[in-house]
Amino acid sequence: MPSLKNPRHEAFARALAKGKTQAEAYGEAGYQPSEPHASRLASNGKVVARVKELLGRAAERAVVSIETIARQLDEDRQLARELGQAGAAVNATMSKAKLYGLVTDRHEIESVIRKPLREPERGAVRQMSLPEWEAKFRPQASALQPAEGEPAAEPETEPEDEINLLDAIEKAKAARRGKTTNLPTGFGPR
Repeated sequence: MPSLKNPRHEAFARALAKGKTQAEAYGEAGYQPSEPHASRLASNGKVVARVKELLGRAAERAVVSIETIARQLDEDRQLARELGQAGAAVNATMSKAKLYGLVTDRHEIESVIRKPLREPERGAVRQMSLPEWEAKFRPQASALQPAEGEPAAEPETEPEDEINLLDAIEKAKAARRGKTTNLPTGFGPR
């Protein structure tokens, strides 16, 4: 449909197609501001058809398809190669591959889901006795053996001012049971 014969009607239709209110479009078209007259002109069949046509053209221009983007990327790649910009050319190629789904970006997402166990007794915290703890965490004798060709390590002598950990644990257990041993002051039962 060609432009409307009345230039004011055409200006009004163009302003409406741009998103103006009826009153604003009426004023832009050169009329004295009047909402009732703007409403009447907006309901004119020729103006309504012209607004629809203008909006349809804008929608056609705004349509972006995979083919148009691919064509633009091809043009960009060609320009980059002509300018000696290898990185830009590779980027255009990779973007086109992503566009067609040939390449996907993979991101590793790590999440922790905290929920109770189905069998609470399986995950329950339990106290270990000293022999159990030693059996589980004490280094194995084979781990202490020197490798072939290495000299045997000299056993370290304990400095006199250091406390033997096992003796301290035994003394603490005895103190809890109420048996006092030769503990320093302040460590016995109260």
